[in-house]
Amino acid sequence: MGAVRALTAAVLAAVALLGCSKITASSQVHGGTHGIPGVVRIVGIGSLDNPNPALSAQIAAVDVAMLWGGWFFIVNDKGDLEPDLATEEPTLSNGGISKDGLTVRYHLRRGVLWQDGQPFTARDAIFSWRAIMNPANNVLSRTGYDQIATMAAPDPYTLVVRLKRPYSPLIATLFSMNAVPMCVMPEHILGGMHDINHAAYNSQPIGTGPFVVQHYDPQIGFTLVANPHYWRGAPKLKEIRVLFVADENTRAVMMRTGEADLYYDPAIRMVPDLQTIPATRTLRTPFNEFWYLSFNMTHPPLDDVRVRRAIAMAIDKHYVVNEVLHGAALPAQSDQPAFSWAYDPSLRAPAYDPSAAAQLLTSAGWMLGSDGYRHKNGKTLELSYSYSTNAGDAMRYGPVFQATMRQLGIAIDVKGYPDAIYYASKPAGGILYNGKFDIAYEGWIAGVDPDDRTLWACDQRPPDGFNSAFLCDPRIDEQENIATASYDRRVRRAAYVRIQQLLNRDLPAVFLYWVLRNDNIRDGFVGYRPAPAVSEFWNSWQWNT
Repeated sequence: MGAVRALTAAVLAAVALLGCSKITASSQVHGGTHGIPGVVRIVGIGSLDNPNPALSAQIAAVDVAMLWGGWFFIVNDKGDLEPDLATEEPTLSNGGISKDGLTVRYHLRRGVLWQDGQPFTARDAIFSWRAIMNPANNVLSRTGYDQIATMAAPDPYTLVVRLKRPYSPLIATLFSMNAVPMCVMPEHILGGMHDINHAAYNSQPIGTGPFVVQHYDPQIGFTLVANPHYWRGAPKLKEIRVLFVADENTRAVMMRTGEADLYYDPAIRMVPDLQTIPATRTLRTPFNEFWYLSFNMTHPPLDDVRVRRAIAMAIDKHYVVNEVLHGAALPAQSDQPAFSWAYDPSLRAPAYDPSAAAQLLTSAGWMLGSDGYRHKNGKTLELSYSYSTNAGDAMRYGPVFQATMRQLGIAIDVKGYPDAIYYASKPAGGILYNGKFDIAYEGWIAGVDPDDRTLWACDQRPPDGFNSAFLCDPRIDEQENIATASYDRRVRRAAYVRIQQLLNRDLPAVFLYWVLRNDNIRDGFVGYRPAPAVSEFWNSWQWNT
């Protein structure tokens, strides 16, 4: 998801409906620090733009959909694709992928029911693909889905996908766990609509997953109850609540007072305090998630690579990791993680060198004035730094970045926005996807495939993707096409290395760090085994209290 994070799942229908007290610093709910038998209460998200992952710009929508939705494949705690609605992964060796790479055959699981009792079939997958490709729907990225020429269902449990060209990321993309995950949607509910943008389904989604959305309130959150007809068997929990709590300190208080059982993915600066909470433990999971500063390349002077490079060279990533993130991250060199087969360890982003950065700005005509700021042709070098107020680390970094740029002679105006506004789609007036920023603090949760087209390709500029830098480089597009057309990993790796080289040279973004994801979990909550990619919530049917 474009830039990134947020969570969502299930929470209070209403305070009275759930029988919970108002959340305060001193209140304690039901079983106190021992929790509620059969119930898990989750905090970690402040707001959500849309519960339907196909229409959301937040990974939080995927996290919630992992509880109620159905996917061809999910990612387990080993980082491997695990069959969900599909029974096996199509490959060249098992005949699921044709020799010319143009036809992919899926075998779908029999006996799966939608949560309203209707049978799931291949027709639902075909409908979902068509809905994603429908230009009337506010889908933020169609990457991968746009490579499909036709879909056919020779029988209810066989899906034959014909590609326009060989497309190697398909298995990790189609209703699966790549960069823009979207679950299968029910034809019998959404079929026949001109568009699904305002469908009631978006607030009351019906899936095939282990939990059923009982209630959703955009101000309060979700309440989900166990699906007794889930194909893996009834979940061990009877209920999951996801509470929308914007303030991270309030979330920590809720863990301390027993009002929450899981604070997932807290800001790293919150971890020391969370570790002092009795009857809880902190899990730390390496996660395929990076954070970066995105330059709006359509805004002068950020259209000048010298200005972008100077800003990049003035940022001390090690300081960011050690002081802002308390050491719980790794400095980033590119948009591919060090553990990926697509990563080249010889690659290096611009090194921290504030003196050289200042010289670069001077050579670009931005002269340092007596006021301590840089000027050119009567204009002051003044830029905005935009971030989501739901991202505590981004908020904390704002003054640090402002001070860093002040030393370079650049004036920075810090602007914070709620998730629902910051990450909203272009038609909905979102900050990122309408380019209403100069420099944006963004995060990206990558998929299990190194495909990064939706971040950098020309045709992925909003509203068609997550290219919020508005970058368009034919050389990058060429390498993206090579990487996605080949099923040979060696060919693909060479293309991704070249893309990383181009990104480090032209700098549409400054890659800051890769996260080590933390979760604070109450003792007695068992079965929670976070996945290292896309979403941690892969096995909620096994959770128990």
